[in-house]
Amino acid sequence: MEEAGTVVQPTLKKVKTATLTPGRWIYVCPCGFRTTVGRVVRTSSKWMVYCFHCKQQTGKYYKVMDERLEFEENFNNKLNCTCFTTIRLHHPVRNAIGAVKQIYLKGVWKGNAKIMHAATLTLDRINLPIAKLDTGLLPDECRRLIRTFYKNRPGINWETQPLDYILLEYIKESKEPSLF
Repeated sequence: MEEAGTVVQPTLKKVKTATLTPGRWIYVCPCGFRTTVGRVVRTSSKWMVYCFHCKQQTGKYYKVMDERLEFEENFNNKLNCTCFTTIRLHHPVRNAIGAVKQIYLKGVWKGNAKIMHAATLTLDRINLPIAKLDTGLLPDECRRLIRTFYKNRPGINWETQPLDYILLEYIKESKEPSLF
């Protein structure tokens, strides 16, 4: 029996940490919970290896690099807008919220865009609003188009293949001179 006024300290598990170098990093947990890209300004060994969604320490940090995003056609004239969508094969690091993409249309640079939102879905879940916003086509035609984009990748099971529906926004380049 405890005396009145004593405080019982709960046992705390030791949280694993990782050492990260300067750059942009994403923590990917096997549970699939989406996290955003974090920016590291100096090398530090105090980055927690922990998922706040599933409460596990089984994930890993990956460095996020600026990547080229190629478009062969400007469906629905979407690349001329401030924000636009695209549907790509699921990849938790490349399609992380906060990642920066260099947008190219037929080899011509259109600008840099940041991923603002991403949702994972399967081909059968592409509905009318998603298909119309992304391609301007009906859902069946949009599904057929996505299959043709990846026809050179054998072994894709379109019944279960996860896709990322991504919302990007162009980064406005400031014309103002920086003070520092």
